[in-house]
Parts: sequence; structure tokens; C-alpha cells
Amino acid sequence: MNDLATAVLFTPIDIERAALLDLLPGRAVTDHDRDGTAYRSLELQGRKGTWNLVLAMGGRGNERAAAAAEHALATWNPRLLVLCGVAGGLRDAAIGDVVAATKVYGYESGEDTDDGRLPRPDALPTSFALHQLAMLLAEKGEWTRRIGTDAPRVFHRPIASGAKVVTGRRSETARLIALHSGDAQALDTESHGAMAAAARRSGVEAIVVRGVSDLVDGKNKADDLRDQPRAARNAAAFALALIEHADPGPARPPLRPGGTYIGALGDGARAAIGAMGPNAKGRIHFQDRDQFA
Repeated sequence: MNDLATAVLFTPIDIERAALLDLLPGRAVTDHDRDGTAYRSLELQGRKGTWNLVLAMGGRGNERAAAAAEHALATWNPRLLVLCGVAGGLRDAAIGDVVAATKVYGYESGEDTDDGRLPRPDALPTSFALHQLAMLLAEKGEWTRRIGTDAPRVFHRPIASGAKVVTGRRSETARLIALHSGDAQALDTESHGAMAAAARRSGVEAIVVRGVSDLVDGKNKADDLRDQPRAARNAAAFALALIEHADPGPARPPLRPGGTYIGALGDGARAAIGAMGPNAKGRIHFQDRDQFA
């Protein structure tokens, strides 16, 4: 599948990964081990071409998400990076809603002073092109064919991301988010790390898609068992549709850290390699000379 453009679909936890795989039944999946990190890949037929879809899982928290996204970006050199999973709902969100994030607030950034904490949320934008595509998908409603239900609401708003699991709207963290990131529609613990990793690499379009699994107030394990699979499934269906409708364009080769390629490929191709300077020396070694004229 090296001749296909790559999209990385990143799910932080197992319930999100399970929801995604459940929407891809009967697909031929290839397992990969890259420096001890496990990936799975398959071909995904899109509207404008076929994608090499790489599934990655990085664990909870922004630090793990950043490290996992960095590794996936360096390993696969993807055109798209989509972080997909569940989140806590804010504002007027309801269970099952989907949030296609326009930006991600790192709400924990700030300064601790003698007079108290001075919040300075770090806002990272998601891909404008993918945001435009997400709005079209939500408008047409075709993306729900995988889940077989009426279209959940899709919000195009920011997500707030930090290390804390917030379980009450009157908590200190919830008040902080409402005051300084008041337009956020959902809350999670991985998006800022993943988008920070994507922001440091050129040529990749990145976005976050989250399904609302709880409303912060009254969060409990029994409700999670019922609502998380539904929210994860809605987010996975929207994320897959987003990739399917994106244009893969020309493929890019995977990056191989530490490797260098110099030469020419194709019928009649020729390459000249030399050295310049005092006492310069050069050598070209062909592993199979019969392949070259």
C-alpha cells in the first residue's frame, strides 16, 4: 500500500478503537510493528481515490497523545491526521452529539502568582480544509449511513483539552474553562497534545472529531458503559466519512529516519553522484547491477 496516500486515524483508548473497527467489518487489515509501536492498516476507498488508512492508539492524556502523534507522523508521513473518540459535553451538548473541532484550547496553560493563577489558554487551530469538508458532511447528512440512525447533531466549535477529568460544572476547572474558553463545546484529555504534534509538521491536515459521551455533571461508570460506545461509534462514523470525502492526491513515501536515498527511478533513468574538494573521493555501490544499464 506504499503507493497510496496515507491517513492516520488516532483513537486514544480501546473503546474508541473497538467502535472504529466495528464500522470496518470484513476489511483486510495488516499489522505493523514500528520501533515497538503497533499499527494496523487497511485500504479505504474514498470518493476521490483510495487511502492507506493507518490505525493508531496512543493512550490517555495530552503527553501520550503528543508522543504517539509524533511517532505516527514521522513513521507514515500522512496527508491526514484525525483524532477520534469520546468527550465530555459543554454548553448545550447532548449525549451522542459529534464535535468537529475548529480549534483546541490547552486550558491549563498559565502563570501562578502571589495574587493567584493567571490563565493563558493556548489555542491551536485544526485544518481549515477539513473543517470546511466537515461542515459539508454535516449539512448533507450522508455520513450516518454507517450507524443507521437519524443524524446526530454536529457542532463546529472548539474543544478544551487538559489533564484533568472534570466531573462537575461547579468545579474549579469547569469554572476556569467557562471563563476563558467559553465557546468550547466539549472537553477531553488528548486533543491538545495531538494537534501540537501536527502543528510542528508541514504538509499534514489535522482535525479532532469527538462524540459526546457525558455532560460533565453526574458522570458515573454505569452511564459510561451505556453512552461511551454510542458516542465513540458516532465519532468514528463521522471521522471515516471525513477521510472518504477528502482528496488523497499524489502519494508520499513513508519517512525512514536515518535513511537517505539519492538516485533516479524509471525507464532510462540515469544518476550521477560525485565529490568535490581536495582529496575528494566517491563511490557508488549497486546491490544488483543487472537492474541498471
